[in-house]
Amino acid sequence: HSGTALDLPYIYSTQGILKEPNLAKEAGQGLLSVISSYSRGDMGGVASNVMGFLKKATSGDEAYNRTVATKTSPADVVMWSGSKDDQTSADASIASQATGAMSWAFITAMKKNPQQSYVQLLNSIRDELQTKYTQKPQLSCSHPLNTNLLFVM
Repeated sequence: HSGTALDLPYIYSTQGILKEPNLAKEAGQGLLSVISSYSRGDMGGVASNVMGFLKKATSGDEAYNRTVATKTSPADVVMWSGSKDDQTSADASIASQATGAMSWAFITAMKKNPQQSYVQLLNSIRDELQTKYTQKPQLSCSHPLNTNLLFVM
């Protein structure tokens, strides 16, 4: 999973907007875990999942703020990951050559348009991948980033 590469606090959407934690999504996932445990007759799992969600719900903002505060860095760390944190990046075979799908899409997007902003490049990479793969590349940083700046290597 891409979330294990670097634990950077700032993740950007395809509109160049900083993503915030999604408590509603976590609530839905927590509810599914409770139902799954209940259907198996695992009352300990039900209690554990309910308590875990309540802990996240009550400390969500605090945990997010602590993450931003402790993982923010003055270093210029920008990561292009092959997929969202909860996805797996695919391997690919392009022109009989083994490669990563993200690597292929990144190179293709840069060849097509070498003068792109960070957000334009993120969208170009996603456009290259969307017809063949379900993974969604992600842009994350160690500090806030103006995603409209020109991407340079």
